[in-house]
Amino acid sequence: MKFSSSFKVGILALSAIIILVFTVLWIKGKAISSAERLTVSFKDVNGMRAGSGVQMMGVRIGQVEEIKPKLNFADSYVDVKFVITEPNVVIPRASEISIQQSGIIGEQFLEITPPKEKVIYIPESNKSKIVHAEDKVQMKLDGKYYDIGVIKKVEIVETNSLPILVKENIKTKNSYKIKYIVDLPGLVTPEQLDGVIVSVDSDKKLRLIPKGNIDVPYPITNSPYTVIEPMRIADFLALQYRSAESLIETNERISMLLSDDVIRDLQQTAINVTEFTEKANVTMAKAQELIDLSKAEIEMLSDKVNVLSENLIALTDNLNQIAGDKDFVENIANATKSFSRLSDNVSNLLENPETQNTLTNIQITAKNVAELSSYINDMSKDANLKKNIKDSVVKLNTALDKLTITLDTVNYATEDEEKLKQTMDDINATSENLRKFSEKLNKRFLLFRLLF
Repeated sequence: MKFSSSFKVGILALSAIIILVFTVLWIKGKAISSAERLTVSFKDVNGMRAGSGVQMMGVRIGQVEEIKPKLNFADSYVDVKFVITEPNVVIPRASEISIQQSGIIGEQFLEITPPKEKVIYIPESNKSKIVHAEDKVQMKLDGKYYDIGVIKKVEIVETNSLPILVKENIKTKNSYKIKYIVDLPGLVTPEQLDGVIVSVDSDKKLRLIPKGNIDVPYPITNSPYTVIEPMRIADFLALQYRSAESLIETNERISMLLSDDVIRDLQQTAINVTEFTEKANVTMAKAQELIDLSKAEIEMLSDKVNVLSENLIALTDNLNQIAGDKDFVENIANATKSFSRLSDNVSNLLENPETQNTLTNIQITAKNVAELSSYINDMSKDANLKKNIKDSVVKLNTALDKLTITLDTVNYATEDEEKLKQTMDDINATSENLRKFSEKLNKRFLLFRLLF
């Protein structure tokens, strides 16, 4: 079958038109694809143009279709619209989107970085405080706790195998190695974080705490992704320039501090430290010699201490045996009860009016005897009379002694109330007779004094 010349020309023209359209679209960054178009906003696109590539982990997956600035004074921004041309590619939530450059003067492109797994180590605790994969990660933002991510994996590792800076803050033998990701768009967490496991509404969560209790703001964004603003070369050079100035200033201050005098002082300090170290070594050597010489005495002292400890242990065992003897404890208890009853009886006896009357009579008798003795010693010159009176006094003292013995007997008397009452009656009678005898003797002595 032969085609006419006009048909061939038409096919050629149509092909040229199609190529031209695709070329124009490619130049303008337009892609013929039914894939979803996504838009992110930057404060500055740093010269990126439509048609620039979109990469994920170094692989091109789409291209930038449109860059449109939105001017609104201080709130101005640039919308970047891009399309994913590769099939079955899904951008994870909270992925970082940034503008990168291939080389120093290479073309710019849009880089998409999925959320990276982060690792934190916390001390091992009891099993009731442990998290598992898919548990939530929370953090305080603007003074309130929010869920910012999810745990991917939990492992138990030995603390000694951890980095030095990490294991210094962990005192347990084992540690939890927790891997997690942050899926809150716009949140950039601090580098240094501490972790703790908490219970929230019966759910276990990993709580992240910035070192130094830094106040982290809650991210304000309408995008499901985390946008990383680009840095212009001028800004980068300005930072480098400020860093260089700070370094120069630091060097100048160090030079001022390390003057010749300071260096000489440091050298002298080093010499003094060396001398001190030598003297300390000599002292330690002498101390070691002293310890070696005193080794026998120390061992003897240790043996005596051991013997003393054994004796104390034996004494303690004996005391425990005595305390555990039921008969001994019972006898002690009975003796205590007997003393208590004796004390009650004596108290009752002293409170009895008859006992008080008896004590009063004894006091009066003693007073009369004292007066009688005084009168006899002062006025009587007759030896026989003195002898008779002395005999009477002796007999009276004997009676008082017997009365004292009787009272002592009362203290140890039986609890029989009838016998105790009879004894008290006898004491009262004896006291009354002694008082009458004393009065009669006083009257006779008065008559005798009047006669002489």
